[in-house]
Amino acid sequence: MENNEINGYKAFYKNHKNRYGLLFEEGTTYQDEGKIEFGNSSRGGFHMCKRLEDTLRFFPGDEDNVSIAEVTGKGKIAKFEDDYEGYYDMYSVEKLTINRFLDRDEIIGHFLYDYAIDDDRVCRFIQLYKLNDEEIEEFKYKYGDSDKVMKFISYYQDNDKDAFNKGFHR
Repeated sequence: MENNEINGYKAFYKNHKNRYGLLFEEGTTYQDEGKIEFGNSSRGGFHMCKRLEDTLRFFPGDEDNVSIAEVTGKGKIAKFEDDYEGYYDMYSVEKLTINRFLDRDEIIGHFLYDYAIDDDRVCRFIQLYKLNDEEIEEFKYKYGDSDKVMKFISYYQDNDKDAFNKGFHR
């Protein structure tokens, strides 16, 4: 259990409510008085992730149902990592500040223009966030040299259920 400050992301429903119906507003800090731990109850702190794509583990990114905010966690912080599923740097925090909500272009741009993001992270995003046709083409153009990313696009975005049984040659 840390007692620091971390920056990251948190996903919500499009109306900025969490899974338990609490409304979150930009520029506001929220505090949980309970025991800070990572889990699936309405108490135990506020969940957040260091990486944007990891927030989608809990809020699948259909076009119309998810919003993502840049957040800061403070106070008591519990860290959770799921080596088996490949999710790291997930936290439950005592205090959560909603810095700002990202628009769709910022979310997509995060993966198209940040060159520090590796293929595994891009694949996790593609698996859980529904892209429109134009966005799919942008990802294909950017990641066309990566067989792995192309298979994830084909399977999860183009609904080609045989994608992982094929090779890609561009």
